[in-house]
Amino acid sequence: MERRNVFIEMFLIVITAWWSMVLVVNDELFHNRPEFFYTFQEIGNEAEWASIFILSLISLILGLVWGKEWMRKMSLLSSTFLYGMMAAGFILAKQPLNTGVGVYFAIALLALWGTRDVKDDE
Repeated sequence: MERRNVFIEMFLIVITAWWSMVLVVNDELFHNRPEFFYTFQEIGNEAEWASIFILSLISLILGLVWGKEWMRKMSLLSSTFLYGMMAAGFILAKQPLNTGVGVYFAIALLALWGTRDVKDDE
């Protein structure tokens, strides 16, 4: 059970790190593809979104390093909220029928599913 959950957390770390990097490096992302990122642009700019992803990344990494049950569950639940919000943002975009909706909804479900197997490593 524990190995599967670590895999889920590592998967979330990779995706969150990727989004963090993309948002930090490309400060015109939302303007280049407004049909996909319309809702995100209305909430905040790329730097603000990058800070959210970086905080989520830090909590995921710290949860794995420390091995504390509460920290790991908190980071998985915050990832569930973050990627669920991304799926909702793609639904509310000017072109709601895109792959982002399904992909980020599935990632949010995966993060939520991961919380049920978290055990304290102490």
